[in-house]
Amino acid sequence: MPTLQELTLGHSQRLSEIYRTRDVRLAEAQASRDLQLRALPAAARAYQKYDDELAVAREKQVATEAKAEAARTSTLMTEVDRRADALEDAQMARRSADGEAVKQKRRLEDAAEAKYLAALSNARELPDEQRSKALQDADRTRRLERDHAKRTHDDALSASQQRYRDAVDKAVIGERRGGRDGERAYLEALRFGEAAARAAKTSADRTVLAALSGIEEARAILRSWRAQLSVIGNETAEAEKQEFSRFRSELQKIKV
Repeated sequence: MPTLQELTLGHSQRLSEIYRTRDVRLAEAQASRDLQLRALPAAARAYQKYDDELAVAREKQVATEAKAEAARTSTLMTEVDRRADALEDAQMARRSADGEAVKQKRRLEDAAEAKYLAALSNARELPDEQRSKALQDADRTRRLERDHAKRTHDDALSASQQRYRDAVDKAVIGERRGGRDGERAYLEALRFGEAAARAAKTSADRTVLAALSGIEEARAILRSWRAQLSVIGNETAEAEKQEFSRFRSELQKIKV
């Protein structure tokens, strides 16, 4: 016995086929209608106006799409350049900070060495029993100050590296956000262009049908077309009704 998920999927697929068949029949009916109407000499002027309106609407849509594409490309290039500049600035800042850390270490080491040499010089003037202790103190102080210079250097390098990573992350995130905003604006412009084109076609359809209603030969064709639409609508509604009845019956079998 099929599962609920399988029954639901089959129901959805059958409904989709009903609607696909309806859309195909509607399109065929309209194509046949237009073919007959365009063959009428009296309808030539109305259809010429109709075609002109659609052509203008299409040109506007194409222009909107081209403008949107140009704006998106410009936005992406701007974000790429901004990211590249930010990364270059971050790299330069890191090199500068690293260089300053090395100089600071050398200054501290030179100061420690000078202090040690001064202590050695002073120790020569001390009595023997004090000289040994003074030399030990001087050596210990030099080691401590050199260790301090190394820690200062290492901390400065770590801080420089962290700042660099933060700058890189900021640049990359900024580029992604800018690109996302540009893509969103692009898609919104496309939707606007499509909506405007659909509105223009709907308006043109109403205009041409109103004009054709004043032509006796066209009125007969339009009546036949509307009758076809009514038949298609009724048959689609009946097919939907039967499909939902079938689906309820299948669900009932599962419950039983």
